[in-house]
Amino acid sequence: MEQRKRSFSGGRSSSRDEKKPFRKDGDSGYGSGGSSNGRRSSGMRQTRFSIPKGTEINYKNISFLQKCLTERGKVFSRRMTNANAKEQRQLAEAVKIARFLGLLPVGSSKRK
Repeated sequence: MEQRKRSFSGGRSSSRDEKKPFRKDGDSGYGSGGSSNGRRSSGMRQTRFSIPKGTEINYKNISFLQKCLTERGKVFSRRMTNANAKEQRQLAEAVKIARFLGLLPVGSSKRK
């Protein structure tokens, strides 16, 4: 018995060399990275900020804590900070204490 691959394309032919539509800015609408085949790139993400080795994470180090926050006042995720789970918990706790003491703003500094 021969097995056939079923296509769920709704009757349309699925050819790999089919042209993808382009937006006005010249970028295709099928992912980023400039790949022409419409697939997402599986490369490593570029970290925005990385915690240096030996950095003490506490509420007194305000300049360090500000680098770990977005402009809206949210803490960067572990993917962005390249921190392990323990460091990320310490970072979140230090930000909470600094906000409570008034050393860091609670929300964004921009007015709506």
